[in-house]
Amino acid sequence: MLVTYFDRPVDWFVCPVTKEKLTYKNGVLRSSRYSFAKNPNFGFWNFIPDDATTLFSEKWKTWSELQNNGVVSYDMDPTHNLGIGKRKDFLDFMEFCDFRGLVLDIGCGPQKLPTHFEFCTNKKVSFVGIDPLIGDQPKEYLFVRGLAEFLPFRPELFDQVLLVTSMDHFIDPVKSLVEAKNVLKKDGHIFIWIGEKKKNTPAPKESHEWYTSLKVPEGAKDKFHFSRLTHGKVESYLKQARLHTVIHETIIVDEWRTNNFYKVKK
Repeated sequence: MLVTYFDRPVDWFVCPVTKEKLTYKNGVLRSSRYSFAKNPNFGFWNFIPDDATTLFSEKWKTWSELQNNGVVSYDMDPTHNLGIGKRKDFLDFMEFCDFRGLVLDIGCGPQKLPTHFEFCTNKKVSFVGIDPLIGDQPKEYLFVRGLAEFLPFRPELFDQVLLVTSMDHFIDPVKSLVEAKNVLKKDGHIFIWIGEKKKNTPAPKESHEWYTSLKVPEGAKDKFHFSRLTHGKVESYLKQARLHTVIHETIIVDEWRTNNFYKVKK
């Protein structure tokens, strides 16, 4: 696969909040209300708005606590919580997507190189990832820091957009889908993966101490998610975002869990 940590072309970017074109001067990108700079240590652009707390009001606190819980799970049990190595479920999703062109992964995760990037054999594919977590640096692909609800990319830039088990972490899934649609080329596709779990799924017989020490934030469904997604919820979100399912594939994990893959178009 193509793994290049190239310098970011600034004409790719717009203000994530106002969608204005940005002016570049002395290493800073500016709109009429916001300014954005590169991380001084690793050189990626940081597009999280300074007033993100205000933009999301009371949900920001819940989201921040969920993010902190997620970091603990990634650090303590990366094999089960991140796409690293030859994980079959990630390889299945990679095959489902059949990557081409310029690909954006929204919520790419903190790992240096996700499974579906690492094992892509199409040398003509270039990957871009966006995530609020800085994670392992430097990445082996183009990374920017930002939020799914406020993407900093110009319209119709990407051939494909991915939401890889990330949509149940978003504050506003519908707004995130609209943002994904806006940065997608007219003939492009959005690929979504959600894990669905039945309500009567038994809890693990034993839990690690690090897991039991985590609290469910107020307003969250569990220790890591705002809500648990179902096929019905996803279809509702897609309808609200005026997106259309081309293919829906269900993979049975066990008697309680399924993975749902979606290929979506404008």
